[in-house]
Amino acid sequence: MRLIVRSLFLILAAIHTTFGQENNKITADVLVRTYPLNKIIPDSIYGMRIVAGKKMEVILLNGREMDLSTNNYRQVFRKTPGIFVSEHDASGLQTSLSTRGLSANRSWEFNMRQNGYDIAADPSGYAETYYAPTLDAVANIEVFRGSSALQYGSQFGGMINYQLKDQLGERPITYEGSHTAGSFGLFNSYNAIGGKIGNWTYYGFMHHRQAQGFRANSEYYTNSYFGKVGYGWKQGKLTVEYNNSYYLSKQAGGLHDTMAAQTPDTSLRHRNWFELPWKMVSIQLKHSFNKGLKLHATVNYLHGNRNSVGFLKAINIADTFNTTIGSYNLRDVDRDIYHTISSEIRLNQSYKIGNNYQVLSAGLRYCLSDIQRLQKGIGSGGNEFNLGVAPNNAGNLYQRDLDLKTQNIALFAEQLFAIGKKLTLVPGFRAETIQASMSGRTNQVIGGYLSEIQKNRVLFLGGLSAKYLLLKKQTANASLYANVNQNYRPVMYSELLPSSTTEIVDSNLTDITGYSSEFGIKGNRLFRGVNFTYDVNAFFIRYNNKVGTLPPIDFGASYKTNIGDLESKGIELFAEMSMFNPFFKHSKFSEQLNLYVSGTIQDARYKRWNNPSIAGDEATSIVGKKAEYAPELITRAGIEYKAGIFTFSYQYQYTASCFSDAANTITPNQTATIGLIPAYSIHDLGMNVQLFENYQFKAGVNNLFNEINLIRRVGGYPGPGVLTNQGRSIYFTLSIKI
Repeated sequence: MRLIVRSLFLILAAIHTTFGQENNKITADVLVRTYPLNKIIPDSIYGMRIVAGKKMEVILLNGREMDLSTNNYRQVFRKTPGIFVSEHDASGLQTSLSTRGLSANRSWEFNMRQNGYDIAADPSGYAETYYAPTLDAVANIEVFRGSSALQYGSQFGGMINYQLKDQLGERPITYEGSHTAGSFGLFNSYNAIGGKIGNWTYYGFMHHRQAQGFRANSEYYTNSYFGKVGYGWKQGKLTVEYNNSYYLSKQAGGLHDTMAAQTPDTSLRHRNWFELPWKMVSIQLKHSFNKGLKLHATVNYLHGNRNSVGFLKAINIADTFNTTIGSYNLRDVDRDIYHTISSEIRLNQSYKIGNNYQVLSAGLRYCLSDIQRLQKGIGSGGNEFNLGVAPNNAGNLYQRDLDLKTQNIALFAEQLFAIGKKLTLVPGFRAETIQASMSGRTNQVIGGYLSEIQKNRVLFLGGLSAKYLLLKKQTANASLYANVNQNYRPVMYSELLPSSTTEIVDSNLTDITGYSSEFGIKGNRLFRGVNFTYDVNAFFIRYNNKVGTLPPIDFGASYKTNIGDLESKGIELFAEMSMFNPFFKHSKFSEQLNLYVSGTIQDARYKRWNNPSIAGDEATSIVGKKAEYAPELITRAGIEYKAGIFTFSYQYQYTASCFSDAANTITPNQTATIGLIPAYSIHDLGMNVQLFENYQFKAGVNNLFNEINLIRRVGGYPGPGVLTNQGRSIYFTLSIKI
């Protein structure tokens, strides 16, 4: 590990760089050629967003250096330090992303969006993200962290936005397709058309992916349909889009540690299924008025379902045939039904004071979410996907039938003050109300019925960002950036409910509060056909009032309350060296060699733990223990070589060990739900050939050396026990654009 850490700093010291480009082309100062970038680091303004003094990146998905067919996020975020990708689900149907020592549970510490609108069912009450678009259709991914996410809701991680493609060109009709076959029965097909006719533009795609999966009982398939129509005029554009996505996946469940090491492709469960129908419709208006005023308004409606059926007992309880009932044991059926309507209006006003332009960015957000939660239905004893349920002894189809509602109204604003030629200050604030209610029938409370519980919050968050320009030339840029920002995350509905009739929930349970800050330098320099780029920063996060459960020693029953505080601090580094025509100086074809490293060194630990039973006992105290799933080091490094029609790429990823519980248990328990997560490495290899301008052939090997590792331990969905990454897989892709 020490060697890797030293290597990161040696590379940083060796690269004499300054600032990231905001356009998508680089021009060599000796040989005048253009080369495509796959990452942009904006400096001041990006679209209608103020990013001065902030951590913000745009990942361009040109598709030549990565595997998009299975939404391979470790390749997508290869040049984005600080992003932790849980590798336990190779299907790419869901994301499990985190940053800076926070939880990766279905990316719930991020505000996840597509084309600028929310894709989680309830961003303020149930932020788990079940839907993710096919990356074949994504033009770029915007990653906002720290103060750059102040305008995007109540979260600690930031905001990630998938920006889908648009119209595909200026012709009346253009076709784009990508078709992949690979290991474990993988077949992926993406077909899209788009174009422009007068003032009208359109884009739509159909997508299908299926695979048997690396492990037994892990087959899946997904179908997606998307359509977008826009009408533009000189100063604006109106668009309407519709998204319809569906997937059905079989859940292989968890394993024991010995099985994960010796036979990771096996499964102890063969009757667990998960289904997700997901529909969204959005209307967006953009208009530029006179005197520097711009408007962006969005209205979005989401309707989705989260359906699962399975035998989710601990893995030391076998799923056996029950001769008494003449079938396997009956499964549990859980269903969520989501209805969410949201809208956001954003205004930007630029104006001039002296010789400097100033920018005010402000907006208003409204979101109303309704979740009907049906859990613990008595399902069938069969193997197939079946959501049918039978009534229990009381005549109820589900033991839990809850109605969860959230209303969120937010007002936000940021002001960019340009002071002289070098200094920029950006103060900002967010005022927000969150009204949540919960009612219904549940076996989790005495009496079986939950009177309506309401929780209303009014909160104010503030932040300040600063940028200082060190250098700005045609071939070199450099700037310092720093920011501090208040953060907030509401208690989730799952945390407000007792997990059993013997558990007590603290009536004074409070939301998570805290703050984050960072300081860094970013830059680039172009010199004799070589472009050096870097972005290095230090960060600090305080995460107060984490929710947890205390044992029944002091309360007579398990007690759910605000149990402790976390602090996470570290360094993030991105450095890349791009050489133009390094081997063939005077060749007629373009040649480019990229060497990059993206690394995170972090330390996330508990600073407070309110458990009276272990207070003052150093042997059992949690204070000073490491946070769950917060590896000390995440490193990605690679080579990309482009010569004419040929592209070659290699990527290496190392993730240090981490713990699955706050007590930092090393030896796994009998059900494999807690224990150490060992360090692991993954190597990927890919190549691409451009054929006749309109065709591309791509092939690659993911997990080149077949390194199969323990990635995650779970106590419930998708099945208790140990989950591993996928073994070595090969893929072949043919892409067409005509």
